[in-house]
Amino acid sequence: MVVALIAGRKTQTRRLATSPLCRCEVGDRLYVRKSFRPVHSGDPSRGAKYLADVGSDQMRWKPSIHMPRWASRLTLTVTDVRVEPVRSISESDAIAEGVQQQPGGWWSGAPNQSSPTAVGAFAVLWQSLHNRSGETWSEGPDVVALTFTVEQRNIDA
Repeated sequence: MVVALIAGRKTQTRRLATSPLCRCEVGDRLYVRKSFRPVHSGDPSRGAKYLADVGSDQMRWKPSIHMPRWASRLTLTVTDVRVEPVRSISESDAIAEGVQQQPGGWWSGAPNQSSPTAVGAFAVLWQSLHNRSGETWSEGPDVVALTFTVEQRNIDA
C-alpha cells in the first residue's frame, strides 16, 4: 500500500478499533513505516533505501516495524476519524483505501485476486491481513477509519 500512498491513490486506512490509532484526532500527524535499509550504519545524515522503491531483491531489508522516525519520508495528516463496522465501507471509501481498477475488475494487490467491486477487492485485502488474528471480514469487527492527506516528506521536516 506504500506505492498507493506515493501514487496518491490511498487516502484512507482502517485498523481494528482496539488499535492505538483509535486515539487519533483530526490534525494528528503520523509517519509511514516501511521496509528499509540504512545507507550507512543507521546514520540519519546518510539516509535510507526503501523496498517500495526497488521491489523485491536479494538484499536484507529491515522490517517496517523497526523503521526509525528519522527514516520516514511520508507524513499523513489526519482529516477525519470515525469508528464503524468494517463491512460498512462504501465503494468510494474502498477506492480511497488504495484498491485499483484493472480491466475486468478491482485489484487490492493480492496475487491473482480481483473482484467486480472495489469493496470486494478491499475485503480480499482485509482478509489477507487479518485472517490469523481472527478478525475476519465475515465477523465484521469495528474499525477506526482514518482519512488523511499525504505529504512526501519526513515528519520532522
